[in-house]
Amino acid sequence: MSEGPGTRYETWRALALWGEEEEAAALEVIRSRSLFRYYGPDLRHRTEAFEAAFSDVAGVAHTVAVSSGTAALTAAMIGLGIPPGAEVIVPAVTFVGSVGAVVAARGVPVFAEVDDSLTLDPASLEERITERTWGVMPVHLANVAADMGPITQVARRHGLRVIEDAAQAAGVGYRGRPVGGLGDAGAFSFQLDKNITAGEGGAVTVTDADVYDRVARYQDQGGQFTTSKGATRGTADSPPFIGTNLRMTELTAAILSAQLPRLVPMCRRLRDVARQVRAETADLPVRWRRLPDEDGSGGDLTLFLGSRLEARGFVADLNAAGIPAHTLYQGQPVTANRAVREGRTPWGVEWQRPPRLRTSEGLLGRSVTIGLGAAMTDEDVDALVTAFRKAHPRQERSETPT
Repeated sequence: MSEGPGTRYETWRALALWGEEEEAAALEVIRSRSLFRYYGPDLRHRTEAFEAAFSDVAGVAHTVAVSSGTAALTAAMIGLGIPPGAEVIVPAVTFVGSVGAVVAARGVPVFAEVDDSLTLDPASLEERITERTWGVMPVHLANVAADMGPITQVARRHGLRVIEDAAQAAGVGYRGRPVGGLGDAGAFSFQLDKNITAGEGGAVTVTDADVYDRVARYQDQGGQFTTSKGATRGTADSPPFIGTNLRMTELTAAILSAQLPRLVPMCRRLRDVARQVRAETADLPVRWRRLPDEDGSGGDLTLFLGSRLEARGFVADLNAAGIPAHTLYQGQPVTANRAVREGRTPWGVEWQRPPRLRTSEGLLGRSVTIGLGAAMTDEDVDALVTAFRKAHPRQERSETPT
C-alpha cells in the first residue's frame, strides 16, 4: 500500500479472492446451456450441490438457495408460518431489507434498541413484546454475531420464533456454532460485498423438515417445479399452496460453490487482522464495539467516538491517509428511512410512526467502522495501525458510550 491521500486498499471480501475457480465454474454451466436448476440439455445440478455444501458450513439439516438475502428472510418467515399482521421485532440498526422482508411476509415490524454490540439488546427485546408478537429477527451485523444466548432465552420464554438475519455474517460463529443454525431459521445474502458472492443470491437454513418443505415450496411456485415439470408437492395433511419464484440459478450456485472452501479461512484471517490492530493500539483510549463472541467474529473493527462530529472527523482523517472507514448506514437507524418511519407499504400505511430509539441513534452516530479486505497484506495492516494511531483522539473519556 502506497502512502498519500486518495490511496487505499480494497475492502472487498470474497470478490478480492476471485480467480480461475469462479471462471471455470461459470464456464462449465454456460457450456452446459443448463442455467435452470431443474432441467436443461446437460444439467449439472450445481444448485442442489451448493445447498448440500452450505448446510455443512452452517451446521444445519437443510438449505434452500434463493435469489437474495431479502428473499431468504421472507421465505424463512413464510416457512415458519407467520400469520397475517403478526409483529416481528427488528433491531433499529439494520439494512432496510430486514424490514422489507417482514412486510413481504405480511407482518408488522416493531423496532427495538441495540446495545454496544450494535446488535439487538435483549432487554429492549423483552420490553417490546406484546400479545401480537410472533417473532424476533436478530441481525448479525457486519460479521459480528448478535448475543444469541440471552436473545433466544427471551424468545423461548415468550414462545417467539427466531429468524436470524445472517445476511452480513456467512462464516461467522457464536459460542462454537455457526450463525444461521441458532434460531428457528437463518437467512444469508450473497450480494457483491458479502463473504461469498455472486452479485446476488441468498440462502435459507433450517433444521425442521416441515419448515424446510414450506420454504422450498414457497420460493418454487408453491412446489410446482420441485418434483420436476408439471407435478405439484403436498399431501392431504400438507396440501399445495400458491407460492412465488425466488429460485437461484445454476450459474449463481456454481460461482458461490467455488468460494465456499475459502469462507472460513478468510474469516479467520480477517479476525486475526482485527485482533492485531486492537492489540497494537491498546495503549490508546479506544472504546471498541463489544463482540458477544470474539472467537466467532468474521473480522470487525468498529469503535465509538465521543460525538458524531468527532466520528466524522476521524473518518475523514483515516480516509485522507488511504484507510477505508465510514459510519454504518451514515449514522442513521433504519427507522430514519421515510417509508419505515411512516409505515408505508405497497398496501398502504400498516403501522404507526415508531418512537425515537435514542440509544441506537447515539451509538450508531458515534461509531466508526474501518473496512478490512480479504487481500490485505501485512504492509496494509501496518499502514492501518500507523494511520489509526495518528488520527485517533487521545483524550480520556467515560468508559461506557451512551
